[in-house]
Amino acid sequence: MLLVLRGLSLMGRREIVKNLIYKSSSRTLASLYQYRPHPVKLIPIGIYNNDKIKIIKCKFHTTQRLCIPPVLALIIRPLTRFGALLFGRLFKRWWSRKTPEEKEMYKKWFSARRQKIYGALGFLLVSLFTVYALHLETDPLTGRTRFIFLNDEQQDALGQLTLDAHLEQHNHLIVPKNHPAYIRLSSITDRILMANEDLPQVAKRKWTLTVIDSDLKNAFVLPSGNIFVFLGALRMTENDDQLAIILAHEIAHVLLLHPIEQVSRSIMLDILLALPIALIWAMFPDLLAIVFQALGVNIADILLTLPYSRQLENEADYVGLKLAAKACFDVREAVVLWGLMRSLTELNVASKEIPWLSTHPNHEDRERNLNAKLPEAINLRMGRKCPRLNPVDPIKFFNSLTIKEREARLKANGIL
Repeated sequence: MLLVLRGLSLMGRREIVKNLIYKSSSRTLASLYQYRPHPVKLIPIGIYNNDKIKIIKCKFHTTQRLCIPPVLALIIRPLTRFGALLFGRLFKRWWSRKTPEEKEMYKKWFSARRQKIYGALGFLLVSLFTVYALHLETDPLTGRTRFIFLNDEQQDALGQLTLDAHLEQHNHLIVPKNHPAYIRLSSITDRILMANEDLPQVAKRKWTLTVIDSDLKNAFVLPSGNIFVFLGALRMTENDDQLAIILAHEIAHVLLLHPIEQVSRSIMLDILLALPIALIWAMFPDLLAIVFQALGVNIADILLTLPYSRQLENEADYVGLKLAAKACFDVREAVVLWGLMRSLTELNVASKEIPWLSTHPNHEDRERNLNAKLPEAINLRMGRKCPRLNPVDPIKFFNSLTIKEREARLKANGIL
């Protein structure tokens, strides 16, 4: 209920966006390893910069979208779950107060109208499926069919709220544009964006870079094109090529509309779960209802949400690799990067996650998948007339190291 009430205030809306909608945008790097004229130029956001950023979305619609207020898009998730819970509890309390005669009367009333009630439920399901089908579109970068429920206005509103919330939270830590880290990151991001401005998804956004003076090992890109990098993230990589792989991965999430797709999918799943949640709270005592609801939500996460999240991560890895290749970075460093992350796990520096309980593929899988995509990325890089790659293959060199030598390498580069 608090989440619903918060959604009616500006700060509440920001918190819901940050905590519920763009949760994936604030992942730490340790857990990850998360039409403009030429040239594309990053706009620095400073502490005293109060200019509003215009968000332009690239859309590929199959039909016109439903227009619901952006505020409703913000609170629909907590609203559906709390509403289902409240309805179930109220129905249970109402039913418990009925006499046996009244209960029998209502049972007969339901039995006489059973077909109509089932028909109404069937109509609702068909309507929901129709809404789903009308909001399917094809991603131009991957050819995958995706569900995007939010229209441009809602996407812009969510993006602006998220941007404002992050700037408000970190405004006292934003480094100036003459900071060495900002200059380094600006050079890398400029290079990625300029090399890929042939993509409408890149050219139509107004990209900005914000560097946060924090040891947090984190970097993310908001759907509106606002790139946030924490200084701690720079200590998780050995060179600019690896840093470019991380930034290209996060940019790929935005180009593929993954945050918006995740919000849309979550809304649909919550609507589908509303009836089962209401039935659970109507049929069982509160303690059992809590257990059954938590169990059901966890099962849905394991079977639906988590595999889907891992799919999006693999997709962003692949598209990000291509973005980096077009920018003439050494894409072989992508495999080395995940090898380093795997080494951190083997050294017990980073915790080892159970693959089917994780939002991300494990490091070894990502290392292997990216290695399989390397020939395509290298050919793409060659087609851009990039400088020749270093004849010393960083992957072969890394794989030749023992675990002790890798530990020494991590320490020498400040990662450990």
